[in-house]
Amino acid sequence: MSQRTVADYVISFLASIGVKHIYGYPGSPLVPLLAALERQDKVQWVLMRHENAAALAASASAKRTGRLGVCLLTSGPGALQAVCGIADANLDRAPVLALTGLVARSQQGHWDFQDVDQTSLYGSILAQSLTCSSAPQVVALMRKLSSYALHQQAAAHLALPVDVLSEPIPDEAHYHVPERQSLSPRITPQISDEDVDTCVHALTTHKPVIVVGSRAVGAGHAIEKLAEALDAPIVSAFDGKGIIDESHPHYLGVLGIFGHPAVAGTRAIVEDSSIVLSFGVDNLKPFLSSSKNAQRRRLICCTPDIAGLNYEYSADITLIGNLSDLSNRISGRLSPKTKSDVIKSLSQKRLETMTGILDSLPNDHDPDYTNTLDFLLQLNPHLNASHNIVVDTGSHALWVSLFLRLKHRQRYVVSSRLGTMGFSLPAAIAVQLADPSHKTIAICGDGGFGMVGMEIATAVQYRLPIVVIVINNGVLQNVMAQQEIPFGTDLHNPDFVAFAKAFGADGAVIVGQTDVDAVLERALTHKDGPFVLDVRVSPSLLAPLNKWEMG
Repeated sequence: MSQRTVADYVISFLASIGVKHIYGYPGSPLVPLLAALERQDKVQWVLMRHENAAALAASASAKRTGRLGVCLLTSGPGALQAVCGIADANLDRAPVLALTGLVARSQQGHWDFQDVDQTSLYGSILAQSLTCSSAPQVVALMRKLSSYALHQQAAAHLALPVDVLSEPIPDEAHYHVPERQSLSPRITPQISDEDVDTCVHALTTHKPVIVVGSRAVGAGHAIEKLAEALDAPIVSAFDGKGIIDESHPHYLGVLGIFGHPAVAGTRAIVEDSSIVLSFGVDNLKPFLSSSKNAQRRRLICCTPDIAGLNYEYSADITLIGNLSDLSNRISGRLSPKTKSDVIKSLSQKRLETMTGILDSLPNDHDPDYTNTLDFLLQLNPHLNASHNIVVDTGSHALWVSLFLRLKHRQRYVVSSRLGTMGFSLPAAIAVQLADPSHKTIAICGDGGFGMVGMEIATAVQYRLPIVVIVINNGVLQNVMAQQEIPFGTDLHNPDFVAFAKAFGADGAVIVGQTDVDAVLERALTHKDGPFVLDVRVSPSLLAPLNKWEMG
């Protein structure tokens, strides 16, 4: 075998810390890394059709697994086009390492082809954006940036000039990579009984609401038991759907969806409380603040690690540790409480709100269209514990927050803080690769699908049995709904099923007369590649939008 290079070291290091997939798109500066990938069999190269899709896939992989997501991007336009996906990972606290190729060191700064100052580019959105300028640096930089991404739950960037990647590395202990290694574990503070008692006192002397975010994965059952002991309602952030069994009587909906609070009933539940007990919530604004950003409720913040600390709002106490254990410890110190009619009353109010939404829908049954709500209600019985759910940004997401009922703690992945359209298809590819024993279902709008539809080719190439549900209403509705005179938001869409079949996928159209159960059964049992469902919806069907709490 020829002498190992810096590129070989990079790939060996990533394999040693458990990276299974690298998402990217080739370019000349990446040739040494592609050669290194070809020489090994532990890390799979996943050829996406666009650099931003590669970055979004790495972000989704990190969100789903908690492990380091990695994307590989070429110089110039390759690095530029991935900025959105890297920002998504950073804002949603997903550990991602973006590796970018650079022109040779001697060609930098001289107006050379595709020479861009990448460290400044990524440094404007990331705390860690560095360039490896010599072979000896690679050991420290790979460890530093990978550790930073994992421990701080953030994205990081490393630029690698092509001539550095090609440099041979000596056979020295400094460059030795063990078969398997663990980067330094996160330090979790010890929580005293006094801390728990402080929490219990605050909860029992105020009116609590429990709020659940994406970092509470695995703690749902314990949080439900705590809600029962407190006789308190549970509300989830949009990225926290699926953690709580949504058939649980204390679960009362989602708040905070891409700048909208969703239904008034759920908003009223939070407004009625005087203290928020949060578990693994990254963005507390929808639950604590008014439209003027004034904190209106007290806070007890529970987070699994220091990366989830809240710095923006005043908290009575912050507890850091395993969220199931924390929930159980709080439950264990609560005195038995007589059940009131609070939950029943709140549930009734929420039901009245949702019934009002149902009653407001048009009664005419146009054979050319179904409606999003009816479709989701028909989808619900088909969902089980073997499914992962990925949801895009758009008006469909509000319907999903209201009427997609996750009763089996399915994993649920979204672009939460950035809310980027086009997230779900690259995300579905990554989630399916990360968790092949489950089927991944992506729900997107026609606008989002139109941005990344070519990634169907990626799913076909890797024979991924994902289901892509396109809510096709022919309009960018979230924008149109804010306009006095609709303008610039109509979409001229192709036949999405024909489009999918052109790549070698399968699919079906759903309209008003379709046997939806039969089509869903066909889609969810399809195993040989992706299946696209073109769900045709009237553009006049508006999703329910509400304003934030005022005052």
